Amino acid sequence: MTASTLTLPSEPRALKSMARALLEQAPDEGLPLVVAGAWIADPLWERWSDRLEPKGMGRDQFDRVVADYGNELRLWVVGERPWEQVASGLAGRITRRLAPTTLCEHVASTEWQTALGRVGLRPQAKLTTLVATIDELRLLYDIDTPHGRDAKPRQRGAASAIVWAGARPRDPEAPFGEGQSPTSPAAALAQALGRFLLKDPAYPPR
Repeated sequence: MTASTLTLPSEPRALKSMARALLEQAPDEGLPLVVAGAWIADPLWERWSDRLEPKGMGRDQFDRVVADYGNELRLWVVGERPWEQVASGLAGRITRRLAPTTLCEHVASTEWQTALGRVGLRPQAKLTTLVATIDELRLLYDIDTPHGRDAKPRQRGAASAIVWAGARPRDPEAPFGEGQSPTSPAAALAQALGRFLLKDPAYPPR
């Protein structure tokens, strides 16, 4: 399953207005509630559960993924993120929880490592170097760790990553690459960038 199989709902403006009013009128009580995400998990689960349950994701796990995405939801509520970006990011995070061991299983490891050389990188590149290169290429990326998206970049631990070109992750009209590492976010991001470069020989642009 890919994120594109989770059809994105229209922006739930009434829910957004309710959550924003809560933040403005009672911020101390409202912020934890908004970030927890239960208020929006119900309609999303109703829309996506028929796709997720056969793949092994139950409601409890779904709620945890939504809660881990709580800060992005807050940014949407206050108008700092567009709905399409937040919804597609959440859909991508959910689908990556389904079968993390199958990411790009058909791509040989040596191939993506070689592809990194096209942009002057090695598989052992530091996270800051990888991010700078991705920015130079005008690509987008996301890193997912057990500690959440805001984990410190130097923190060790299992991670998955995606690099893509286009409006959203896994856009069927645009290439993307995915990676995972049991050791560090940098290794996962290097793998994702290398796999992206394999899919799109137009990068780096001439």
